[in-house]
Amino acid sequence: MKLSLPVLAAVLAAGLPLSACAQQSNAQENGPPGPPPEVRAQMQKARDDAKTAAFNDLSAADRAKVQSVIDQLNNGQLTDLRAAAQQIDAALTPAEQKAVLGERDKMMQTMRANMPAGAPGGPPPEGRGGERRGAMRNDAGFFLLQVSVSREKMRELHQKQAPPPQQ
Repeated sequence: MKLSLPVLAAVLAAGLPLSACAQQSNAQENGPPGPPPEVRAQMQKARDDAKTAAFNDLSAADRAKVQSVIDQLNNGQLTDLRAAAQQIDAALTPAEQKAVLGERDKMMQTMRANMPAGAPGGPPPEGRGGERRGAMRNDAGFFLLQVSVSREKMRELHQKQAPPPQQ
């Protein structure tokens, strides 16, 4: 027993720096941490509010058509995001599309206002300007998909549609 205690202490002493290195490398692999939890909560609220408002801008019949496309994506019957967005766009009237894009714009303004300066997606630091290119498509159907389909499912669908790497 006397021998095992010093051996255990030596093993623990050697293992602690290794675990610290492993945690540090995991943090580097996963990229910089996202916004603080309170900012994430505000962003989620803006997203949820935009979804509710956008769906309220649709007629009952069009809301049902949009929900049907979303359900098909969620259950795997439909896997093409472009085709899904096009189906939604075809179902919406021009006035509904304009209203949905207005809700998207409000959501983006709210998110930018809540993001700390200099953070990715937040207000640009002084001296830098302009919008990020390709931040969001100017497409009502795609926006409705973004706020209605879970982030995990969207990521999965995007990965399936990404072209295979060339050798």
